[in-house]
Amino acid sequence: MSVCEILSAKVDERKQGSDCTFNGYLEDYLGMSENGLDENLRKAFEVILEEEPDAKIITNLKHEISKDAVSNQIIRYKDVFKLNSRPLITPYMIYVEHEDGESRALLVLPYSKANYLYGKGMYYCLTEPGSEFADVKNEIVSIVSDNSAEIAATFTNMFHEKAGALQRTLDKKFFSNYEDLKKIALEAAEEEKKEAVEVLPTLEDRTQQIYQYVVHWFLLKKVLYVQYMVNKVILKTEHDGNIKQQRNQAKVNADAVAFLSYSEMWRAGTENENRAVEPKA
Repeated sequence: MSVCEILSAKVDERKQGSDCTFNGYLEDYLGMSENGLDENLRKAFEVILEEEPDAKIITNLKHEISKDAVSNQIIRYKDVFKLNSRPLITPYMIYVEHEDGESRALLVLPYSKANYLYGKGMYYCLTEPGSEFADVKNEIVSIVSDNSAEIAATFTNMFHEKAGALQRTLDKKFFSNYEDLKKIALEAAEEEKKEAVEVLPTLEDRTQQIYQYVVHWFLLKKVLYVQYMVNKVILKTEHDGNIKQQRNQAKVNADAVAFLSYSEMWRAGTENENRAVEPKA
């Protein structure tokens, strides 16, 4: 089964489905008056449509976070499994199948350094062993860019270059090595933590915001763990080929991500109030 076959089977809210908010032709989506696209993404998607008139888009795709995945068990971030249903939400995936049967999907997030890491984390979750997209991982690339032409060109290049090579090229625009990646991840985690303290007490219903924070911290942990484990240079130079040692350090790196606990976020600013009530897991 190709990535396009998997994505095409998702049922959106227009058809009383719960898999995503929209799943259909990109042309139809761009024609909607209230699609929420920023100008950069709109321009990118319009160029893609010119090149690929049959391109489709799926928005806010919901996905489970696997308790069985080995990396998730090692990370041991229990709060993420307190979230109900399918808490991982992928903003945009543009996909198309060519006449020769080749299928590709581009996972797109609005621009920010942190979003690039969230996108990588989403990719790792979608494609990890045993997951729905595991067998089509080489048909998916994740991108975050403030350059609309780069987004469109990447989608075109997916049919001519290997996904892994394209992803590594995109990586280099945000970090030159693992330590750079780690710095971005830890800074993003701290920013989310500070924001949570300020924002949560102002919300009447804080459920979705708490879900977002928990998922974001999990994705940062995921990226720090997996990116370290797939680095063969680190295995050789830092751990002398000892995979167990590398795994232990990968977990230490993931553990360095700062976060507020699920319970703390429900209690934030409500010590003397009864407004926020933590739902039962």
